[in-house]
Amino acid sequence: MGCRLLPPLAAFLSLALAIALAPPAPSVHAQDAPAYVALGDSLAFGVGASNPSTTGYVALAHNALSNSERFSPTGLELRNLGVAGARSADLLTPGGQLDSALDEIRARQEDASPIANEVEVISVDVGGNDLLGLVAPGSPCLESASVEPCRAAFGEVLSSIDRNLTEIVTRLREAAPEAVIVVVDLYNPYSGTGDLREPIAEVGVGQANGVIGAVSADPELLITTASIFQLFTGRGTQWVAPDGIHPNDNGHRVIAEAVIAAIDNREPSIPDELLAVAPGATAAAIDPGSGGGLENGGDGVSTVLLMALVVVAFVAGAAVSGAYFVARGRA
Repeated sequence: MGCRLLPPLAAFLSLALAIALAPPAPSVHAQDAPAYVALGDSLAFGVGASNPSTTGYVALAHNALSNSERFSPTGLELRNLGVAGARSADLLTPGGQLDSALDEIRARQEDASPIANEVEVISVDVGGNDLLGLVAPGSPCLESASVEPCRAAFGEVLSSIDRNLTEIVTRLREAAPEAVIVVVDLYNPYSGTGDLREPIAEVGVGQANGVIGAVSADPELLITTASIFQLFTGRGTQWVAPDGIHPNDNGHRVIAEAVIAAIDNREPSIPDELLAVAPGATAAAIDPGSGGGLENGGDGVSTVLLMALVVVAFVAGAAVSGAYFVARGRA
């Protein structure tokens, strides 16, 4: 059956309109209050929220922290460096998000108030856009019927997430040894929608989360993980924006709660109104023949190829992420 599907995962955590955003602004002068610095992709930027600056998960987490017992007396500055469409390697580019975050940390450490206004909270979300390489033009997963080239490509994607995320959080930890660093894992936006992309996203995101979890579990890094994968399971019709990819306002609320819960060392507490299905709600699944309803459609992908990629992703992902856990002594 021919259908005009976006390639599976090709739009995951990237802007539907594929807009180009300017690099993060240079580090500002340190302020009087401590700071929360956020790095990441479209989630950190706030795509899908009705107002990214107020209802995106970073803004919501910042608001909750600002009103907490710890920060309400001093206030809390926010520096959101997130860039829509960013891959894990993009954070490491010269002058990019990581450099800006490190500049902010150093400026605050070296000013006249070295303790009172330091960066105390850092959040990072990356990895979803790295999966784009599996279905980008030229990928063996689209152009070759052979399993081995696609399996190797998937393994390299997982390796790049591992390598880049490790460098990001290691350098952040070295620069800010006392800061709370939270890494947000990935969710499947198609979960529970019945979309044909749901199974490949489930496996691919699950394997990427295995790598993210392995990096975050390194005891020397003292990283806290905000896991949203299970929270979003079956909730694609409730917590995903009309683009079918990014979180809506409720989805961003859930991610913000996961971040705050991770900082508080507790389980997330999701309000009942977010768990309830609205009367008359319909599935947010994108019509398989519609091209995904987004404006930046891609090459057609057959159902047979989708199912083949599920098998490839499972075999490659299990082998690669399993090797990470063995190497780190957590198999």
